[in-house]
Amino acid sequence: MLSGMFFLAVVLIGISITVIQWFFVGFLFHKYQALTPSTWRKEGPRSYAASSLLAFVFACLFTIVFYLWKSKYGVPDVLGGVEFGALCWLTFSIPAELGSAIYVNFSRMFTVGKCISSLFEYVVAGVIAFLVL
Repeated sequence: MLSGMFFLAVVLIGISITVIQWFFVGFLFHKYQALTPSTWRKEGPRSYAASSLLAFVFACLFTIVFYLWKSKYGVPDVLGGVEFGALCWLTFSIPAELGSAIYVNFSRMFTVGKCISSLFEYVVAGVIAFLVL
């Protein structure tokens, strides 16, 4: 399992996740953070580094789960990677994002942006894992 292809998948997914998060959360929906200024900590190099590190942790864990699932059930085509990513998104991301939005004073549009971002993250991760593994 810990082959060069595994590490390639982790690196590609980690980079993709970082770019997707920047695009959706840092660019498209960033203006909605200003609606709830007391909710947010100051941004800076340390927070960006921590966020990027978490993207690579996600990439590693996602790749492991995908590899185990693919080994047991097989993935016939790239659509299977998309379906796997979407299923993981519905299972793991949506409950967490909506649960946070219930208790944290996030703008509704920011929550929508986080949900859309995570959908793209999971689907892209599924496609990359399918193509590389």
